Amino acid sequence: MAETEGVGVPANQKVERVLKTVRNETFAQKAEALKPRLHEWVDHPLSVVEFQPDPEAFFKCTPVRTHTIEQLSTLSYGKGDEVILDFGSHRVGYLSFHVGVEGVNVDAPARLRLTFGEIPYDVTENLHPCETWISTSWLPDEVINVDWLPTDVDMPRRYSFRYLKIEVIDTSPKYKVRFLDIKVRAVSAISPLVAAGVPKLEGNDGELIGIDRISQVTLRDCMQTVFEDGPRRDRRVWLGDLRLQALANYCTFKDYDLVKRCLYLFAALPREDGSLPACLFEKPKLSPASDYIVDYDALFGPTVYDYTVASGDLETAIELWPTILGSMKIALAHLDENGRFTSDAAAGWKFLDWSDGLETDAGMHGLVLFCCREINKLAILIRKPVPFAEIVSKMIAGATSFYDDSLGVFVSGPARQVSWSSQAWLGLAGAMDPQICLKAITTAMADPKAVKPLTPYAYHHVAESLARNGGDEQCLKLMREYWGGMVRAGADTFWECFDAEDSRRSPYGDCHNNSYCHAWSCTPSYLLRVVLKDFLAET
Repeated sequence: MAETEGVGVPANQKVERVLKTVRNETFAQKAEALKPRLHEWVDHPLSVVEFQPDPEAFFKCTPVRTHTIEQLSTLSYGKGDEVILDFGSHRVGYLSFHVGVEGVNVDAPARLRLTFGEIPYDVTENLHPCETWISTSWLPDEVINVDWLPTDVDMPRRYSFRYLKIEVIDTSPKYKVRFLDIKVRAVSAISPLVAAGVPKLEGNDGELIGIDRISQVTLRDCMQTVFEDGPRRDRRVWLGDLRLQALANYCTFKDYDLVKRCLYLFAALPREDGSLPACLFEKPKLSPASDYIVDYDALFGPTVYDYTVASGDLETAIELWPTILGSMKIALAHLDENGRFTSDAAAGWKFLDWSDGLETDAGMHGLVLFCCREINKLAILIRKPVPFAEIVSKMIAGATSFYDDSLGVFVSGPARQVSWSSQAWLGLAGAMDPQICLKAITTAMADPKAVKPLTPYAYHHVAESLARNGGDEQCLKLMREYWGGMVRAGADTFWECFDAEDSRRSPYGDCHNNSYCHAWSCTPSYLLRVVLKDFLAET
């Protein structure tokens, strides 16, 4: 990831040494054989809009229709003019349009800037300069020169957007342009027929039905030839994101082959020490990214276990078993003689969330314990020796060292930090009795000094941990506040990060480089349809 002037790359993003990849060609071929044929359909914009100031709106502006889409062909645009089109909801695909001409003659090219907006800020503000530590080449705008008019224009890149802004940078005094037949060839591994065939969420709660629907749209738009983290950015599969996407997929679209493909892609690219890359690239050829995240590596085993339970495919789990054991080595190397996880014990990025200043010892202890337990369950399922029985016992004992009985919460690090993520992962791991874990989570949530999550990735683990420890009601309340808050803020797909108090919050320094259709935010469908299913049926 490229560093930009004035915004430093975080220390855990700096890769000083990349381990050699030991490519498994058999697994790579199996993954390639599972590559899906993408479904395509055509969508058109619904209206011409302009954004008017609205101090009550989350993004401080509101789209107002100025023309119908039928009127667009009658409008002409010259140098300095612009038009914003609203497609009504999010889509991922390829744009094409016709440029007509009105005037004496075309004596110079038409220079156009096209900006593809997932949120209002994308099309109401200048995207440049962008003060971010990740590459600004992700910014969703293009400048094109159209030499001969009238003509059809087919944009070769794939875009992720709801709004399209077309700016006429220049033409000449002798002509103006018109825009006709604007359409997007939308693509996904999930067809409209399959998406429409997902049973409606039971019950009559309109808010929950809406959250579930938006979760599915988010997931659908991220399901391409892999489970992408975001179709706008980064457009590749990350291992931690994959686990959450797969869970949502099992209870909605049920595309087991795409999950299986991604598992084999990662298993095809182990590093020389048996660990797995945090993400990988499909194009121009299958290759690992240099990024390595300890927690993502460890989550490979639970992801295989979830897939095995959902699909009934024991053969794949058996074949991937050595890869699973290899993916736990670095995480387990962080345990001391008492079975306590210490982040500084070995190198490697410990993520958990983008929360500012998050201390990871306690949360990672819970995550690794959770992974060991899930892998032990998989071993029983596929009739392998249980690999981590002693480690689980030792880590359960070690977990007590993180618990502050006087505060009723788990603490982490020398400063004894209290964070939602620490409570969530130790609760998911069953580190202590459910009543104690639930109390720890709710106590941290009520503490204004506790470190809150920034991303839906972390909020998911808090929500699921609440429910798994008997806090169904608190889980549902959090979902209404957080994902429901995104809906009230105008989301038609769920975002990479969300802070109800700050519409410009970003892990990268500038919200213009955020992703607003992001896979790790799609889990409300899983929470509502699986985790809270019985609770919702009773209430």
